[in-house]
Amino acid sequence: MANNFPQTDRSPQSLAQDDTTHMKSLYAATRVTLADPLHLILGARYTKWRVDTLTYSMEKNHTTPYAGLVFDINDNWSTYASYTSIFQPQNDRDSSGKYLAPITGNNYELGLKSDWMNSRLTTTLAIFRIEQDNVAQSTGTPIPGSNGETAYKAVDGTVSKGVELRYRELNGAITDNWQLTFGATRYIAEDNEGNAVNPNLPRTTVKMFTSYRLPVMPELTVGGGVNWQNRVYTDTVTPYGTFRAEQGSYALVDLFTRYQVTKNFSLQGNVNNLFDKTYDTNVEGSIVYGAPRNLSITGTYQF
Repeated sequence: MANNFPQTDRSPQSLAQDDTTHMKSLYAATRVTLADPLHLILGARYTKWRVDTLTYSMEKNHTTPYAGLVFDINDNWSTYASYTSIFQPQNDRDSSGKYLAPITGNNYELGLKSDWMNSRLTTTLAIFRIEQDNVAQSTGTPIPGSNGETAYKAVDGTVSKGVELRYRELNGAITDNWQLTFGATRYIAEDNEGNAVNPNLPRTTVKMFTSYRLPVMPELTVGGGVNWQNRVYTDTVTPYGTFRAEQGSYALVDLFTRYQVTKNFSLQGNVNNLFDKTYDTNVEGSIVYGAPRNLSITGTYQF
């Protein structure tokens, strides 16, 4: 009977993997008024991070300071400058199967903020520069002995710089019934040789969401949103050469309607990807299409 059992598959594809990540952090911050319109914000976070695998362990301890200056121009407008140290653990692995060390670096930001109607309406315009080391970038090849998992390499000297606009309205700052949220970001990311880093991530994104409560039927709220991103791509190395996979720019439109049945209970219907856009969410490897047009209905009861 023993000879009838199948042979165990001991190919590299079936190597065991058992990884455990531990992370503890402690954070402290304070705000000091240096003069009537000038405020200083100081903070720091201590992080202890460790990953244990079947073959090795990696541990990193890091303190990330934060400092910011805020100048109140008047009751509604303020300008600010901030600095933040970066320590960001990551789950990507190199060609030997080992996890990449956490990303480290510095983040500089300069911006202008407005605050209206007791923070019901806020806007932010910011320019930023981010300097990072150990940034994971796809090699375009799989990790040997894995099930096709993409190998990454750590890139030092990565610089990202750009501009961000955020507009947020709460509790009807446009009208008593109309709410709107808008955000747009544009940036570039290059290594110290001027090459694009992680071109699989969109460089330009625009997001907008709005909702409107009908005055003639205050129990009914309708709304929707749109998310747009620009073209992304990745280069994959094969024995036959380097091939580029790309996803062109696209927009996804979602709609919803909500009806407040009682004070505590509401029903909501959502239509996601209204125009049934076909798009690839993973240009780094095998094609993974995003969710097609779909409908959901949910009920919510609040105690």
